[in-house]
Amino acid sequence: MAKFAYNNTMHSLTQQTPFFTNYCLHPKFDIQDVNKVVNPIVEHQTMWLVDVQVQLVSNLEQTRR
Repeated sequence: MAKFAYNNTMHSLTQQTPFFTNYCLHPKFDIQDVNKVVNPIVEHQTMWLVDVQVQLVSNLEQTRR
């Protein structure tokens, strides 16, 4: 936390933050609920894995019979 604060404090000589000096951008301060972040690729992959799991369970149940 101290490093984050230091890297985002305006330096008197450069009039820039060390983070901006190194990366030419300002860091995001948005704190988001990870459950609300939507990523279509991850969403698609998750649905695919759920489908695979359902199919595997179905196959296992059929072999028990």
